[in-house]
Amino acid sequence: MITYSNHLGTITVSKKYLVKLVTSLAESCFGVAGLEGVEIIESGDTVDIALTISAADSVNLPAVSDAVSHKVSYELTKGGINVRSIKIYTQDLASSDI
Repeated sequence: MITYSNHLGTITVSKKYLVKLVTSLAESCFGVAGLEGVEIIESGDTVDIALTISAADSVNLPAVSDAVSHKVSYELTKGGINVRSIKIYTQDLASSDI
């Protein structure tokens, strides 16, 4: 569990909730076809995040990784969670043919 304090008091966030939140944020980014795995490592009041994604085959992979990293980091930081690092691994490319 992540515990941090602000002007409202002490807030505790479960690791299970963080995984669901990070999953939702990453999957909402353009170019992400799916999420293969989420790993969150807590260290004091900071978190390190490792995401394994499946990307669409016609996208710029560095741009997708950058977008996911920025969105997850921004939203968690806005919520008061200190993000130390985010690592993104591309496991698979999903075909856009239907």
